[in-house]
Amino acid sequence: MIQKVSLLVISLVVVSSTYLSAQKVCPEHYSPDRFEEASDELGSVIEEYFTDKGISFLPTIKEIEKLGLKATSSTDFLLPDSRKKYKELYFPTKAGIWNYKLPSSDITETHLLIKDHTKLSEIDAINVYNGLLGAYWFDYKVSGYEMILEPEDSRIRYKDTYFELNINVYGLKNDATKLPKTHADLIFRDYTKKVKQYQECKGSK
Repeated sequence: MIQKVSLLVISLVVVSSTYLSAQKVCPEHYSPDRFEEASDELGSVIEEYFTDKGISFLPTIKEIEKLGLKATSSTDFLLPDSRKKYKELYFPTKAGIWNYKLPSSDITETHLLIKDHTKLSEIDAINVYNGLLGAYWFDYKVSGYEMILEPEDSRIRYKDTYFELNINVYGLKNDATKLPKTHADLIFRDYTKKVKQYQECKGSK
């Protein structure tokens, strides 16, 4: 009987240790090494549209509310009259921060619209935005309404902020949007809290 109890205790200790080890697995997806340093070009865009306007990079809910964005749900904020409807689709049309989302308590998503002065072709668009932001993309996919630069989810660090950047382009020559000029929706998904959690996890091992 004593031997059986001892074996049970040993088994419980092993299971408990295994469980605790599993709990301390740090998600490598959020390792700082997975993020490359921001290009000088992207840094200049961040300074122009955030820092110079007194907006944090990336902004807080209080800041986006001061910019006039209104809550449309508990996880989505939208600048009034910032989109144009075409059939069943909506396209952003107002330059600046026009949309802000909260995918989770640890992640925010900021949409910044940049307008061009004219209507660009597909090739011109990828060259223009690569030049403006720092050559993170080498290809694209396009529908009749939207162009998405690829690879998607470029992982970047700017100072102490870690984020993914995606670019959606609207108003290209010969597309179906009927927009008068080309513009790009820069989508910053902020993973800074996740990276800090990863660092704390690694430090506790």
